[in-house]
Amino acid sequence: MKWIPRLLLMTAVSVAVAAGLSYLSKLDATVSVFRSVQAQPVSEANIVDVVSKMQLHQRIRRVELNHAIVSIDLLSVKSTEKADIFEDLYEIPKVMFGSSTNIYQVLIRVLDGSQEGSGSPGLLVAADARREKWLANESGLRPQNANELQQFLDAHYRMTYAPKWKARFLEKS
Repeated sequence: MKWIPRLLLMTAVSVAVAAGLSYLSKLDATVSVFRSVQAQPVSEANIVDVVSKMQLHQRIRRVELNHAIVSIDLLSVKSTEKADIFEDLYEIPKVMFGSSTNIYQVLIRVLDGSQEGSGSPGLLVAADARREKWLANESGLRPQNANELQQFLDAHYRMTYAPKWKARFLEKS
């Protein structure tokens, strides 16, 4: 006869655990710990929000959204290191592709803002990043130094190095 209270106790505990687990699934949408960031379409209305989430080393000169293509111009100063430029070239497509569902190409130009005179800044480097070349689950594979970043960018994106790039960074090596 002692098994009836034990059975009732186990039934009550089982119901409590089931109720607790069903409540936990409802927390998924309300608590930030359980909520994942959902990718959304990028538009003229929210492009500023998406770009402002990026931690960049260079100043943004221009952002343009044209259908499924985002074009971003960055302005590099003379003190900007090569590693900082590569980190920005890595970060922009990662954020744009990771936080959007409608962006399929990101065009980035890094312009040399250290010119003396009134001329427009010249091109240092350009990157053409396409969604099909982007690795969505690469977060654990992030390159660690400037050489690894450059190898990653050269392998995954179409990179164009201008003569000013070569004069500025390759002569120092």
